[in-house]
Amino acid sequence: MKPWLSSLLLTLAASLAAPASAADYPTQPVRIVVPFGPGGGTDLAARAIAEQLAPALGKPVVVENRPGGNSVIASRIVATAPADGHTLLLTTDIHAINAAYASQLPYDSIRDFAFVAQLTTSPLMLVAHPGAGIGSVADLVRRAKAEPGKLSFASLGPSSPHYLGFEWLERLAGIDVVDVPYKGGGQALADTLGGQVSLSLIVAGNGVRQAKAGKLVAVAVTSPQRTSIAPDVPTIAESGYPEFAIVNWYGILAPAGTPPAIVERLNREIGRALREPAVIERLAGAGLEATTGSPADLEALVRRDIDKYRRIIALTGAKPE
Repeated sequence: MKPWLSSLLLTLAASLAAPASAADYPTQPVRIVVPFGPGGGTDLAARAIAEQLAPALGKPVVVENRPGGNSVIASRIVATAPADGHTLLLTTDIHAINAAYASQLPYDSIRDFAFVAQLTTSPLMLVAHPGAGIGSVADLVRRAKAEPGKLSFASLGPSSPHYLGFEWLERLAGIDVVDVPYKGGGQALADTLGGQVSLSLIVAGNGVRQAKAGKLVAVAVTSPQRTSIAPDVPTIAESGYPEFAIVNWYGILAPAGTPPAIVERLNREIGRALREPAVIERLAGAGLEATTGSPADLEALVRRDIDKYRRIIALTGAKPE
């Protein structure tokens, strides 16, 4: 068979298999693929949204956890799935970090996806063990310069915004803090609470709880402006480094080529779900702020983050895992 004819037949088959319009969608259960294991923030967010989407769409919405490869495995599953809106990806800012690092991902982080909706936003919070004697970014810089190599930072690996954010701050401030790598946030937090390490970047909501309990000191947040959950905690930007801004986010993607009408319907239904008080409260319990926006807003966010993390990687010389 001639190549052009084969391509034409494949395109025709795909168009016949896809729902003709948003009114016909969905025709089968919808799955949300999550790149991390059960129990974490991404899993919680996926299940909160799935519970609202199922009655709105009139079909079951199931969550499928596919951890591994720093989210690459799950992302590839969705990138190569039929573009009919029945397979979605709940991803995070790691989607942008992978693109910033890698030249040989098994997919293109922009071209192979349709952007559906942002779900959450969450600044990180720089926290210190009370025994470290650090109450501000200025304290951190002063101590680090006076005693180079004495302070330590609980890192979650070079593909995390936590690591890249702190590495960026070190370069901007001209300081050297010992990096202590961890495979998971739970153990990193435990060792910061125990004083085995001096500093950590954690989800701001968790930082607020630990600071209120007197177990950690809230030093600064990574967002461009102060966050409503910790209005008294300054930003790193206002602490002398105005270019500094890192914000975690979760978002929903679909395979490239998903009909715009289906993308718009999903965006609309997800937006409704994110305005439900029960969903807002559930996300807030994990330190996440529900955020809505258009598909174009999410694509612009991902593009900006890819560019930002490429600059951070070039500045710090960070290497992927």
